[in-house]
Amino acid sequence: MSKEKSKKPSYPMISEKSWWTIRGQFKKTIPSIVSVSYLKSLLSLNSDQAAKNILYPLRQMNLIDDMNKPTDRSNKWRNDEQYSRVCAEIVKEIYPSELTDLFPDPNVDTKKAKDWFMNNARIGDSAATKVTSTFILLKEGQINGSSRLKNKPKDSIKSKQIGNKERKSKSDSQPISDTQETRGTFDSGEIKGLVKQPTLHIDLQIHISPEATPIQIDNIFASIAKHLYDK
Repeated sequence: MSKEKSKKPSYPMISEKSWWTIRGQFKKTIPSIVSVSYLKSLLSLNSDQAAKNILYPLRQMNLIDDMNKPTDRSNKWRNDEQYSRVCAEIVKEIYPSELTDLFPDPNVDTKKAKDWFMNNARIGDSAATKVTSTFILLKEGQINGSSRLKNKPKDSIKSKQIGNKERKSKSDSQPISDTQETRGTFDSGEIKGLVKQPTLHIDLQIHISPEATPIQIDNIFASIAKHLYDK
């Protein structure tokens, strides 16, 4: 007499991107049937199997029936005011009380929840990650959860890069003030050091009268030295 094998528990797994895309389309219009081709077109899927993998969790959550027709729950699901209530109903129906007792609050410890699914559903790491993500999505029951779809981080990085470019542009265009410290040495009329400044080149043409005395000539060059070099 063979022993009856215990049935392996199965929990829904659906990506956040698919979840919010389907809900967004349902808000526009509820389809007469959620077919494989419907999901392939809506979610830009490459295979029938990928679409079938989404149909199953939708049935588990009673958003579509066995004929893939949207249920009354799906109509409530797309309503912003009823969204949280629908998510709470799904959590209560699908997940055991042991799990919901361990994580009564909306903020779920991802690692602990993942460990629970791996141990109790007897699934691998990858599947446990997906199942946990769906559980957290439903447990939170927040519409603004869609902001976690990695669009915002990209925008933030882009804004930060633009800000850095603007600050760099301002820094490059800012003139060096007269009081700014400059360290360097003079060599052949050029400044070598940390900060370069424009060099000044002066050509002098001195016309001395043939009648000028040596003393007058010395005074002329002394005056030049005094006013140009100041040292």
